[in-house]
Amino acid sequence: MNIASSTSMAPRAVASQVKFSNNPQDVDALPNDTIDIPGVNANGGKPTTDQVALENKKGIFILGQMVGLKPDPNFKLTPNADGNFVYADGDKNFNGANAFGAVAATVNKYNEVLGELNADKIEWAFHKPQLKVSPETGEYPNAFYARQYEGLHFFHYKTTSTAASGEVASHETGHAILDARRPGFMEGSGTETGAFHEAFGDTTGMLMTLGNARAVEAIVAQTGGTGDLSSARNLLSDVGEAFGHALGREGGIRTAKNDFVYADPSTLPEQGDETHLGREVHDFSRLWAGAFYDVLDGISDANRAAGMTPQQALTAAGEEAWKLMVGGVELSPKASETTFHEMAANLAAADAQFNGGARADVIKSVMVKRGLMDADAPPPSRQNGARLFNAEPVQQQFTFGPEAGALAGVKMTSTVDQPAFGLVGLHNSTIAEAEKGARLMAQDGNVLFTDKQNPELADFFRPDGTAYTAYVAPNAQGEREFHRTQIAF
Repeated sequence: MNIASSTSMAPRAVASQVKFSNNPQDVDALPNDTIDIPGVNANGGKPTTDQVALENKKGIFILGQMVGLKPDPNFKLTPNADGNFVYADGDKNFNGANAFGAVAATVNKYNEVLGELNADKIEWAFHKPQLKVSPETGEYPNAFYARQYEGLHFFHYKTTSTAASGEVASHETGHAILDARRPGFMEGSGTETGAFHEAFGDTTGMLMTLGNARAVEAIVAQTGGTGDLSSARNLLSDVGEAFGHALGREGGIRTAKNDFVYADPSTLPEQGDETHLGREVHDFSRLWAGAFYDVLDGISDANRAAGMTPQQALTAAGEEAWKLMVGGVELSPKASETTFHEMAANLAAADAQFNGGARADVIKSVMVKRGLMDADAPPPSRQNGARLFNAEPVQQQFTFGPEAGALAGVKMTSTVDQPAFGLVGLHNSTIAEAEKGARLMAQDGNVLFTDKQNPELADFFRPDGTAYTAYVAPNAQGEREFHRTQIAF
């Protein structure tokens, strides 16, 4: 239901449950609705929770290129007479309410699942209590999370705004959450590490969608009343429909309903298409998102076979998959690199530890089909899913050799898991993955070479809405060092 905004009252002084405009997808996929967020302080039109805050910034653009961000202290939402933040379609406040509500709901749900797994709650990688949400950052074909700017940034583009999509907001929140739980991944250069970051955002959006009853009803209708996710593309499989339409794409910006099978990213072109993988991280992420979508499909199929309705089967599959997704991250390395094969093993281990092994057959079947697990792979062998590593990883530096082209002589530091039985074999697959990924970034023109010790935001962004994914800059000793940009789109 959409309710027009009305004259504001005095802002609430204490935290309470507040209703926000919300669409777990976007208006091209689903009508707008509302969501209740607990623990909100209305804060004079700049709502906050203990871990999320509405704080708009404005992008500074020169000839279409974003060169910086500046505070927007006058930005606020006008609350309704009842103190809620619910607005009609097209209301100037809608995007801010939708983005804030979606981010807060995603953070709350993730913390809920962490609690069920007996893990700590989210602590942001930038070491501040609140993740900032900037819903009206400017005109630009993107949305992003930036660790150094402590938050999420959404933009208008042609016919839509990325802030108007709860799915996009949950995707970007997924980046922030994964950076909180595994900050090394944001610093890793491997293609699969970056692609997992993107896929994690997509799967977070999927699971938030399955928590919405109206979205589930729509998915059932789009699959011919069966709820069979393998039967047709639908709003769960497709990401960012409205943004995709603004970009001139028939569906969303990508889909998880695909048949991709693993190939070494170095053997792939930079960009793929509907039926071919590419190595660019958003492109390659479709493999992991597709595998996770297949797992959801398998769980839902089993639920229907057990007597659930299509709606019940999908909703229950989503709840169960939260444990698998979150548990897989908790059992993942604290190193700066991961691979899809390792994350497939971690997903199976999460099922064993947190789900009683109920979906071992589904997970193995999907991962074998996708080339992410061997058919003869034994069940998870880690005791209770635990990794055979010490709690804290170590850092190791290496220098690119003369065969690395533009990267020759450049130093790079990777975070490596410390084996539980000494420091043997630190130069392992983590280093190899990092080195290979850095070379591919340079090959694809995605490394900025600069003389500045501390490049600025303007240095990283390009006029077409893309950005460099890494940079080489001198350190205090004048040595050239490779760094990942800690920005995720």
